[in-house]
Amino acid sequence: MSIEKGKKYELVVVSASAMGLLAISLCAFSKHIRRAIKKRDGYRSAESGVKGCLQCAHINHDKKSPDYNRLSNGRLLTVREHYLDHFNNHGTNGLNKEDNFATVKGLWFMLPKSKRKGLPRWDELE
Repeated sequence: MSIEKGKKYELVVVSASAMGLLAISLCAFSKHIRRAIKKRDGYRSAESGVKGCLQCAHINHDKKSPDYNRLSNGRLLTVREHYLDHFNNHGTNGLNKEDNFATVKGLWFMLPKSKRKGLPRWDELE
């Protein structure tokens, strides 16, 4: 992933023991939209209803869509659910393989080891 001038980024700090580096990710939704998604979804995962460790995730990952960064294209997911969404849709639903590989890897290392049980490994992606 290359950093582009004029885009907003957020710093995601991941334990040095897990990755040995800091990860930088594109902040896809504005702060206003993230707050609206959380409120609309009742501060619970839209998939499982779980509270805590939630992330705003895209439903349709096609960045060319005019609705890409709109409230209607967002939902709350746990980190585990977000990981599985990106893993299972790798190369489809607007997730190009190169960029998505980095996202899947980053999400994997955000998960505590206890939450990785039963998940397919990020390095098994084609």
